[in-house]
Amino acid sequence: EGLRQAMPEATLTPVAFTPSITDGDPVPASALRTPDGQPGLEAAYYNGLDGGGFAAAPAATRIEPQLLSNAALAPEVAGRHKVVWTGFLVPPQSGTYRLALAGVTGTVATGGDGVQAKARSGWNDPLKFTDVVLEKGRRYALRLEAESGGPAPGLHWKRVATDLEAELKAAVAQADVVVAAVGLTSDIEGEEMPLAIDGFAGGDRTALDLPADQRRLLENAQALGKPLVVVLMNGSAIDLAWAKTHAAAIVEAWYPGESGGLAIAQVLAGQADPGGRLPVTFYRSVADLPPFDDYAMKGRTYRYLRGAPVYPFGYGLSYARFDYGGLQVELARGGADKGLRVTVKVRNTSARAGDEVAQL
Repeated sequence: EGLRQAMPEATLTPVAFTPSITDGDPVPASALRTPDGQPGLEAAYYNGLDGGGFAAAPAATRIEPQLLSNAALAPEVAGRHKVVWTGFLVPPQSGTYRLALAGVTGTVATGGDGVQAKARSGWNDPLKFTDVVLEKGRRYALRLEAESGGPAPGLHWKRVATDLEAELKAAVAQADVVVAAVGLTSDIEGEEMPLAIDGFAGGDRTALDLPADQRRLLENAQALGKPLVVVLMNGSAIDLAWAKTHAAAIVEAWYPGESGGLAIAQVLAGQADPGGRLPVTFYRSVADLPPFDDYAMKGRTYRYLRGAPVYPFGYGLSYARFDYGGLQVELARGGADKGLRVTVKVRNTSARAGDEVAQL
């Protein structure tokens, strides 16, 4: 995750290569690139001293494409070191943003108190977002610092809509189909997290619904009359009863990783066949389940659930069509105590390639 993944159009400009421009001035296009033509941050690496502390002068200085450390590529940098990143954040759009710092100390000067981290966050600390208003093309200075051996550094941001209905109408007016990416994130879904919000407590789920703001987003999008495709990103089951009734299609992407956007686009465009099948049951509500402190399996999973799930274990669609035939069930070699041998012929009867998961 991080800045360039969340907002690919955003740029970070190293302070060393824009000395004639002061903070807050509009940025000319020529100032947005480093000498090798790429946006980046200046990273200065300071070696640790035997008696503690760090050297006064950097052992190496590099232009990094984002907030990361490439100390291993600079042989003069010692195993114990600190990194100081300096540069400017240049938003791709004007609006309200939520910014958070992870694994670093320092400041992003966004006006007022800015976004500050006086202490480095730990490995499992939730992100602490600050709401700020940023202007497209303006430079916001940053100076961030981290020591070797700590959590991965990160500058996380997300632009948020202050008038969701107006922005949604403007976007949907130009579209033939609405693709809504919703779901859960590691901000709220995890283990033993110091978090208590609607539907979540300490990383546990207290409801199966999507977060309330996402439910409103889907309802507003569907009301505009264009076909709605819901793309889910999550690590556990979600109540999809509303989406099953109102959406034209649903793609369960789970947590798809850095190439997930490309994979989802290929499935939506029909370039790839969605051959996956649900490895868990998608329930309608926590009311369908026994309490978490009841460790009996009664009422849980496809084996013991007596109600009707929204989507059962093993469910999934394909762009291809498959026929099953010639089912045979025989005793395994050695007799009944060795089990059964089950065989079936599966044939793709469509005009395109596809994947099928045979389930017994």
